Amino acid sequence: MNLSKCSTCKKPIQPGDKFCQHCGAPQSTAVSAKENKAPVRSDSIAFNDFMKWILIAVVIGVAFGWVRYWIGYYVLIQGVIAGLLIPFFVKNTAKNQLEALSNIRFKTAFLLFVFFLLAQALGFGMAQPVFDPFMWFVRVWNGDTSESVFAIFSTAGVVHQTFSEGINGGFWILLSAIDLFFMFFFILVSMPLTSKKTKS
Repeated sequence: MNLSKCSTCKKPIQPGDKFCQHCGAPQSTAVSAKENKAPVRSDSIAFNDFMKWILIAVVIGVAFGWVRYWIGYYVLIQGVIAGLLIPFFVKNTAKNQLEALSNIRFKTAFLLFVFFLLAQALGFGMAQPVFDPFMWFVRVWNGDTSESVFAIFSTAGVVHQTFSEGINGGFWILLSAIDLFFMFFFILVSMPLTSKKTKS
């Protein structure tokens, strides 16, 4: 049976009692023990929670890597979408830990960013006929091969003629760096901020 609490002495009383049997105080509104409980919030983050958030970054990274291989590199679009998707799913699985998460937002954002990059390379390699993602990126870096850029397919004129065969070398590094910068920026700013502590 659920007991209520006296509004004055906080001792348990029977539901519906008009006066406290312990201190005699009148009970206009008896607060039940269940209703008196505040929402449960955790000030710490368990290892399982970190693994769950890393899994989110990994799944998104694999999907983006696969799409990048078969369709082409979405410069900026990829970074922005991934940078918004990852924290969106993280916050939805950490509703009771937003305060704790906000205290380590930079470290968490960096960790998710790194695991996304590794998973993207994994997804890229899974789409290849022969799994070789890291050496492929090295070859693009050195200019031995090139990567297609999706947005260039829809252009015309000089831009299309110049980059229709793909990009590599220093220009590829520059575009990748810009894309990754925006991705990390959006992950960081989309993570929960520290809220003001309410008076107890």
